[in-house]
Amino acid sequence: MTTALHHAAWLVALAAMAVPALAGDKPAFELALDIDQDGTMDRAVVIQDDGPAELYIYLRMGAEKPGPSRKPDFVRKALTEDRILDLEAKGKGSLAITSCFGCGASKSTEETLTIVYRHGQFMVGGYSRSWDWGNRTSDNTVETMLGDCDINYMTGKATASTDLEEGKPVKGRFKPVPLKDWSYEKRPKVCDFLAGWTND
Repeated sequence: MTTALHHAAWLVALAAMAVPALAGDKPAFELALDIDQDGTMDRAVVIQDDGPAELYIYLRMGAEKPGPSRKPDFVRKALTEDRILDLEAKGKGSLAITSCFGCGASKSTEETLTIVYRHGQFMVGGYSRSWDWGNRTSDNTVETMLGDCDINYMTGKATASTDLEEGKPVKGRFKPVPLKDWSYEKRPKVCDFLAGWTND
């Protein structure tokens, strides 16, 4: 991912930000989708102020808008501390939540968490991360790490790449994680690109 793309994504997200919902003056994103695939539209709301993002999912909302009198069917506090960029409805009712850290700076990452509803519970069906990370070394030069990972928990398969190479399959099988149990500590090690960095 290039720095220019980070800047472009950040500007587009600011321009497309939804009006606040259930949040007073707090920034919020809201998206209608049929996440449980029962033929009736549901609604996902992500609220974020200066701290971690909070996810609220309302099932069987139809054309109704969430309000203070309607209790959400699922709440996930502290979903991510990164800045939310976008919500998007994907195939088979899945919800993709994209966020960034650095958002175009010399040290930046972008992540997409894909949420699905299966067998009566919300699951993490996919996780992807890309990075463009510059680090000043002891001899005062800057090394830049580029790469990405893409985990499909529904198929159990994953790919990863470094620099500008095409993604290669990752060994092992990956199982879906209940959204209530998800944390970024649970992401596969292949997505932790700083683990092997020795220069601070």
